Amino acid sequence: MTSSNPSPDLTGPWHRAARELAATPAPEGLLRAGTGGRTLGGPVTVKDVQGWLRVMAAPRPGGKIWEGANLADVLLAEEIPRPALLGELAWNDENGLVFQAHLWERLQGRELSPTPNLTAPAPVTDRWWNDLRIALDHLHRTSAPAGRQVMTQDYIDRIPRFIPALHGRDLTVGRWETSHGDLHWANLTTDPLQIIDWEGWGSAPVGYDAAVLHAYSLTEPATAVRVREVFADVLDNPAGRLAQWVICAEIIQAADRDPLHAPLKPHVQRLAEELLIS
Repeated sequence: MTSSNPSPDLTGPWHRAARELAATPAPEGLLRAGTGGRTLGGPVTVKDVQGWLRVMAAPRPGGKIWEGANLADVLLAEEIPRPALLGELAWNDENGLVFQAHLWERLQGRELSPTPNLTAPAPVTDRWWNDLRIALDHLHRTSAPAGRQVMTQDYIDRIPRFIPALHGRDLTVGRWETSHGDLHWANLTTDPLQIIDWEGWGSAPVGYDAAVLHAYSLTEPATAVRVREVFADVLDNPAGRLAQWVICAEIIQAADRDPLHAPLKPHVQRLAEELLIS
């Protein structure tokens, strides 16, 4: 969502967090703003360990995004590959904003895409696909904290606004499972596989993670086919079709205000139509 409030300059808070966490900014490192300008991250070193420090601003502490990274660090199994959390910090400023800093170990691989969708086929191996499937199976067997949801049934009931052909269809979710919630290509690394950005994880319809990854692969058909092969048992059934309609609706909704999603809109519209006759 866009906000009418200007994003704060996070350069000062980022350097404050680095000092208080005893992290030395990498001399060659450039700070990188996140989507919407609400986060700022950059490379650091802590006791000879290479890390990544990210600072987020919010009007108040608490809530799903604020708590997500810490809960993931505590509750998710080691079999789900992700950067280790090395430290965290939170404080208020004189203007009433609150800041949260997380210090992670540096990624072992590189992010597969600078954007959620692909602009070239994913350069990953058979082992990578197997590791991803194993990691997600572990995640989906994990219990999410009560009330922690990627989305609600109320939202899903509204998706015919974006896919009109679904009007009158029963969209009730039969089963929910713990999901990453934002499993696109900017949140995955090359070998070795790591899954990043756990702020929004929680309960989602069964098959949602695979549906998200498939939707963001549609700009590269060969990779989209591979996603469908790896997750055929998840996607090719009524629950999987519903999960795919959900992410199609989300992308269609976002496309009108977000240039990152606009190129995906015709692809997911076509997918949504194909699912109606499958």
